[in-house]
Amino acid sequence: MLIRLRSRDGLERVEVPPEATLGQLVNEISTKLGIPAADITLSRNPALLITKEPGSFQDLRDPWQTLRALGMQQGELVHMFYPFDRQVAADAKASVFGSRDFGTKMTVQDLIAKQTRIERQETSKCASVSFSSHAANAFQQYVMAAHAFSIKRGGLLYGTFSESGEVSVEAIYEPPQEGSAETLRLERQTEEEQRADLIATLLGWRKVGWIFTQAKSMANPDVILTAEEVTQMAAIQAELGETAATAVVSIQQNEDGSATDSTDVQFEAFQLSDQAVKLWEDGWIQPHEKPTGGSCTLRNPKEPKKKDPVIVAGKDVGEVDNNYFLVPVKILDHEGSIMTEFAIENRLVPQGPSELRQHLQRFSSKPYVQRLSDFHVLLYLSKQPNFDLDTDITVLAQSVQSQTPIPEGYTLIIDSLAQR
Repeated sequence: MLIRLRSRDGLERVEVPPEATLGQLVNEISTKLGIPAADITLSRNPALLITKEPGSFQDLRDPWQTLRALGMQQGELVHMFYPFDRQVAADAKASVFGSRDFGTKMTVQDLIAKQTRIERQETSKCASVSFSSHAANAFQQYVMAAHAFSIKRGGLLYGTFSESGEVSVEAIYEPPQEGSAETLRLERQTEEEQRADLIATLLGWRKVGWIFTQAKSMANPDVILTAEEVTQMAAIQAELGETAATAVVSIQQNEDGSATDSTDVQFEAFQLSDQAVKLWEDGWIQPHEKPTGGSCTLRNPKEPKKKDPVIVAGKDVGEVDNNYFLVPVKILDHEGSIMTEFAIENRLVPQGPSELRQHLQRFSSKPYVQRLSDFHVLLYLSKQPNFDLDTDITVLAQSVQSQTPIPEGYTLIIDSLAQR
């Protein structure tokens, strides 16, 4: 897990295992950056960098608390205090004035060229996102039936990316998560996600993005994506690459902007501009006081006190409308290479032998390999003690991928497991 550290001297990065504790994070910082562990104070509150009493910041003090329990995710920004000055390699370009030699003349044109201007990106890196109708329906139907779009829910997209720029989504993995009407936290880098990654690879897929729903009560015609959603998108694109896409599922709105009472559900797809992702990686995008607001606060990591560090439409500003960062992506649908009929992990609906038995009986008229042609069946089997991930699940997934018969020994084991 990548953790970004902002101190008075600049922005730095360390990597720790997802299951690491705060104490292990501090030790890694001490080892990599050469700061005595006893001198390190961490906090999510940016006020730590200007305080005279760092000991009053207690939110990241318990050395035994895990990063996962704190809700930290890939690319999390943490503020760091230590009682001395250090030389930090520049993670962002120096200011126009600080980077020039004393006495050097600069024209207005030179100055304008060096300022940070927020520009719209007209074309996305993926030409389109096509969803398997099986996977898309299973996702939106659950959100409607179980939560009525009252809270946010998300998942990771697995599929393929063609040379011509088309993303094809074949399955949606829904990790453990916490969602409310305003926020969403996915639990990432778990053992289950690693199993999902392996199964996807065996099926010829890879992670191609993520998907989330917007709560019906938060419908706002003026806000397409919130500040929190923009930062989450940036983290996904930084992790998966410039072709990663984001799908947003919501209830359609009336002309006055209010949410409809119908079950009309709309899918939209977006990417963030390359500039937005780079700004996030370099630490410019700040935690917003209103995570549901439609703009992001920007600060230059090297000049954090400057309130208007960027230019939008010819004006110096400190907040940027999220629409400047968004690039719409064409969305399509297709039949899908496998089905999505088995109970899906980490939902209110359980997964167990009875669900496996019902699934096998429901499709008893089909060849056994087609009955197992469900990403969530394979993921469920991979967690059973009867199956080894590197051997047994590999055999099953390869059979599904090539649609060749399942070896008889495995069918007997699966049938036995379903009868428990």
